[in-house]
Amino acid sequence: MPRWVEAELRRPWSQIGFGAALEARYQRAIEPGRTRRYILCHLSGMAVFDLFIFINALVIPDVLALVIVLDLAVLTPALLVLVWLMHRRIVPSVLASTLFLFPIIGTMLALMLASHMQNAVMIAFAIPMVMVYGCIALPLPVPQAAIVAIGATMLTAGAVAFHPRFDLGGGLFAIMLNLSMAGYLLFAAFRNEISERRFYLLNLRDALRSESLVERNRTLLSLSDTDGLTGIGNRRAFDARLESVWRDQGPCRTPVALMMIDIDHFKRLNDTYGHLGGDACLRAVAAIVDGTMRDPAAATFRYGGEEFAVILVGPEAGRVDVIAEQVRRSVEAAPVSLPGGPQGGVGVTVSIGCVAMVPDADRPHVTPIAIADAALYRAKLKGRNRVQMGLAAPDAVLQVA
Repeated sequence: MPRWVEAELRRPWSQIGFGAALEARYQRAIEPGRTRRYILCHLSGMAVFDLFIFINALVIPDVLALVIVLDLAVLTPALLVLVWLMHRRIVPSVLASTLFLFPIIGTMLALMLASHMQNAVMIAFAIPMVMVYGCIALPLPVPQAAIVAIGATMLTAGAVAFHPRFDLGGGLFAIMLNLSMAGYLLFAAFRNEISERRFYLLNLRDALRSESLVERNRTLLSLSDTDGLTGIGNRRAFDARLESVWRDQGPCRTPVALMMIDIDHFKRLNDTYGHLGGDACLRAVAAIVDGTMRDPAAATFRYGGEEFAVILVGPEAGRVDVIAEQVRRSVEAAPVSLPGGPQGGVGVTVSIGCVAMVPDADRPHVTPIAIADAALYRAKLKGRNRVQMGLAAPDAVLQVA
């Protein structure tokens, strides 16, 4: 889309229409506002048109009854129906407005021809007001404005030719007035639409650029919070998440649990199979740990080196020992395929230290890290490949099953 916008901005100003896709988008964008504007213009314009009944009483009093019937019993109800159809999006606003202007023009010229008053010919000089309404007040798009302006000029010329009260000079003056007004108004409508379309393109370009910048910033933020090797959250993301849940869950006494997971004998594996083997092991364990989590609120991170962390919030925090055991078993049951390793993969185990507690505003958010890390150390001392619950002050630790 940005390329389309730039291409349209470089097009010659004489070419109004956009390409098909951008034109459709433009029409969808402006149609609601245009419909509202047209409805307001039609209601106010019809009120002004009806007020001309008083002027017609002075100019063509011999057909005043016909004026009242056509204005109040025909045109006004028809306009109200038209407004309702436009409001309900049943009839496109441009089409409805274009078609409706011709009955108004036709009514004005018909009253001029029906009247025998000397001043009836003055109505021909009022037709440009309808052009102004269609080209400037609404305004209609240039093609529809051209239809109205040219149609009004041709109808006026025909009415002038058949009206007995018009002499040659007055008739030519009326025709030239309508013709020149049509030309000037069409030029104004053209300039107006060019400006509106260019304004739309500039706003669209700015909006697309803003969206692109937001998306890039979101991508950069995501990359800055993602561990490049394993694809899970990194230490930066872990610190931010733990601090956030510790701050937000404390007031509502929602439990928070933390698992610290360490791959057993990782240094020996890394020395045996090299850094590529170590990387493959880290990716595999990260995928198993993250895949074991069923709670959408659970978050998995690479804490550093061969160590991972999982944060649980709410009801799942009370099952942290059960979930940790599921993680341990899942890792143990899934031999890891390593470059240069045996055909069936290499068995890997993890030791897990965990704690579940209610956040306390008087204790720092790193408290569960210290407790879970100490539990992990005890799990290592007890022979590895096991889960060890951490201990804290009795009033802070959540009792788990």
